[in-house]
Amino acid sequence: MRTLNQVGVYSSQRPTLWLPVCALALVYGMFTFGWMVYRVHLPAQMLQFGFSEQAAPLLLLIEALLTIAIEPLAGGFSDRTNQRRGTRFPVIAFGAAAAALLFVVIPMLAIFTELNSVLNSVIQSVFVGLLLAWSVAMSCFRSPALALLKRYAPTVRLPQAASLLTFAVGLAGAAMPLGSQFVLSLGPPISFTLSALLILLSAMWLRWLNPITLTASDSAEHLELVQPVSLIGLGKIFGLGLASTLAFRLAIETFPKILKAQIPGIHPPTFVGLVFIALAIAALPIGKFAVRQGNSRTMLAGVGVAAVGMALMPLSHNVPIALLIAVGLGIGFSLIINGTVPFALEQVSPAHTGLGVGIFFAGAATASSLLQGGLGKPGVLSPAIAIGLGIVMLIAAGACIGLTRRGS
Repeated sequence: MRTLNQVGVYSSQRPTLWLPVCALALVYGMFTFGWMVYRVHLPAQMLQFGFSEQAAPLLLLIEALLTIAIEPLAGGFSDRTNQRRGTRFPVIAFGAAAAALLFVVIPMLAIFTELNSVLNSVIQSVFVGLLLAWSVAMSCFRSPALALLKRYAPTVRLPQAASLLTFAVGLAGAAMPLGSQFVLSLGPPISFTLSALLILLSAMWLRWLNPITLTASDSAEHLELVQPVSLIGLGKIFGLGLASTLAFRLAIETFPKILKAQIPGIHPPTFVGLVFIALAIAALPIGKFAVRQGNSRTMLAGVGVAAVGMALMPLSHNVPIALLIAVGLGIGFSLIINGTVPFALEQVSPAHTGLGVGIFFAGAATASSLLQGGLGKPGVLSPAIAIGLGIVMLIAAGACIGLTRRGS
């Protein structure tokens, strides 16, 4: 039986399982793509079922609040199934299958909207219930799935493995500003069904590769089950999720407003798409850089670059400058975002990786709920205040990372 010291040496020397990492990146990318399709169609779907224009933002707020609770619960439950059965896939399979099924059922309900008003009120309730159930199902499998990264890569190479996840989610995120009109043109039945198939197939591929990982990565995951959860570590994970997500959301939502006000005839979504593309492409060399220089140091560099990029946004008076700022923002936030999942995994013991990742996404969902609940309403944040708040959030993210560096 290995000692803990031997386990640490073994864990640092074992190879990265790149094929499962690719499958995991595809799952994460399809998760992001599914949410993009959902958000694009949600306003029209709500109107079709007789709701007001304010119903869609309210529903997104409720879903964000649900995510705050569900992500840690799903991650923690997957930790327990992993300890008892040696696998997280019961939770992953349930969430992915339920999300795919509901994604197919939701647009089919539209055929009942022509019925009488009494029955329409029932259909409205069923429709909202299906939407909430879908968001719950989506929240059930993200944290358990991303916790697998700890099994697929040694700790020292987690940022490099995570670069494929960042690449996939960046490209999927670019689909929102660049491809939303095409998704709308497909209509809900086609785009929802396509998203459901992609989510299900990516999860099935990840599951199919899992027997390989069980024999190839017999790491410390099952040998450190008694370590307690660090509340300080969870607090830093939550803080990083909240601060980094809020800063990023403020950047990509404020930048288009500045461009529209300062450059006549410009198409702001193109520049937001460029931010996501730069974020995705930059992640690949950033992963290697973080392995050499350290994940915390790389993320702190990203805090500085992103803060400078946000501070320069008001200077976007012409297209070339706007392009440079968009690329700079993408690189800066890539330096941060690429290290977030490895950061979460490093703050908890191998027995609690699902919980750690879930706490990070709970923080991210808290940021989304703040924007949906008040900060994102028209007139609440001027561009200058949004930029200032974004920079403050970046400093807060840097504090979470810096405290870890001093404590390590």
